[in-house]
Amino acid sequence: MIFLDLGSIGMEKGLLYETIVTTVNDDLTPNAAPIGVICKNDKEVVAYFHHGSKTVRNIKRNHNFIVNILKDPMAFVESTLGNLSNNYFEQYLNEFYIRNTDAFFIAHIKSLKDVKKEDNFGVSVTTVLKADVSDIIKKKENVEPLNRAIYGIIESLVYLTRMEMVSGDMEKLYRHRMIEISRIVNKVGGVEHKKAMKKISEAFSKYDE
Repeated sequence: MIFLDLGSIGMEKGLLYETIVTTVNDDLTPNAAPIGVICKNDKEVVAYFHHGSKTVRNIKRNHNFIVNILKDPMAFVESTLGNLSNNYFEQYLNEFYIRNTDAFFIAHIKSLKDVKKEDNFGVSVTTVLKADVSDIIKKKENVEPLNRAIYGIIESLVYLTRMEMVSGDMEKLYRHRMIEISRIVNKVGGVEHKKAMKKISEAFSKYDE
């Protein structure tokens, strides 16, 4: 294990990464939840949490949490549908990380506030936090944190290359999905992702004629 900075585990400033956050429950057992984490710089992250969740309660009580960088699909599924079984976890200091993670780090709360938002779905509250980072530990040589933008770009290229073969409802579905993919890429991607998405959208626009 080597102590590094966020750039050394593939995280770029301004990008949002899909991670699994692990926290400690009040009975000292581990808890895991998929959370998007934004890299602000080499030593700081920002995250948005569902207000009132167990993860938020744990963070407000303990002031720390661990961010796990991994690609294990079942870890994401199990931590979304419920919680990971105990054999997924390993203890580090007073925290827990996921045993097969590619890298992890401890986040220390710098600021935390609850933000109320009103939209077409009603009123919701999001907990927004900023955290300083320490103990950045790389467990595997090649670490590639998950950013949804690149997968969106690949998916949109699939739709683009199939437009000649579809019509009717399937064509409408492709158009709808392209709009949503473009929204996601422009929300979570970097400059190069957005440039790529713009070029795809321009190529796709010829089918509007």
